[in-house]
Amino acid sequence: MCFQGPASTVSANVKQMRMRPNPNYMEKQTEVQWSMRSVLMDWLVQVHHRFNLLPETLFLCVNYIDRFLSCKVVSLGKLQLVGATAIFVAAKYEEINCPSIGEIVYMVDGGYSTEEILKAERFMLSMLQFELGWPGPMSFLRRISKADDYDLETRTLAKYFLEITIMDERFVGSIPSFTAAGAHCLARLMLNKGSWSHAHVFYSGYTYTQLRPLIAAMLSCCEDPQRHHSAIFDKYADKRFRRASTFVESIMRKGFALPATSGSRPSLPSNVGRTETLRKHVDVYA
Repeated sequence: MCFQGPASTVSANVKQMRMRPNPNYMEKQTEVQWSMRSVLMDWLVQVHHRFNLLPETLFLCVNYIDRFLSCKVVSLGKLQLVGATAIFVAAKYEEINCPSIGEIVYMVDGGYSTEEILKAERFMLSMLQFELGWPGPMSFLRRISKADDYDLETRTLAKYFLEITIMDERFVGSIPSFTAAGAHCLARLMLNKGSWSHAHVFYSGYTYTQLRPLIAAMLSCCEDPQRHHSAIFDKYADKRFRRASTFVESIMRKGFALPATSGSRPSLPSNVGRTETLRKHVDVYA
């Protein structure tokens, strides 16, 4: 099962649909399984964090991997090579200072040589038909943030929810505008920032009713974060990311539940309690 937005919301951006991976590609893989993809993503999050790369680079890397695996059967022994190659190519596309080929070889612990990675890079580019400029979720998140006057707390929490989607096969077929809207909406709900307003619908292209199944899936990923996305959880436990992961964990323990409609309030905890909880998790952050 994957979550997709309605066709009407993507008519202005055909590219995100054209560069959408096949959500059922694992059925054609003979050695690789979804659980192995999750292990690869966990490793990539650590590599991405180690090099202090842009969020766009991580999401672009994931798109390259899923699109590549949609059209090429890969052995288990080459799966990490696919991941290393994808982050190498994505960094070249997005970053001003990208990791060197030597640093990529070091990150795979010498499992692949420089020549193997460069050969894999050429092959991946050809399989992707040199279509590298994918409109990722960060660009859509920035647009939706206009409705909140670019509120930092909401955007940081939304980034956490966006990242946890890369660990789960249910989101492979989701277009980035849809996942960005869902992440932003869930962040607002957890922070008790109010309903999904007309401005949010205008900037995102989605209503709360359309987003609710997606948000419910995102919320399920937070039920056991250490098992589902340990590297992302540890990353967002840092004050640089406003300790977003531990904040979500504390809210989930208090029995957070989604409202039935956009005008309803989440069940628990109260607005005052939630604000106090957030302040406990966040140092002064400029």
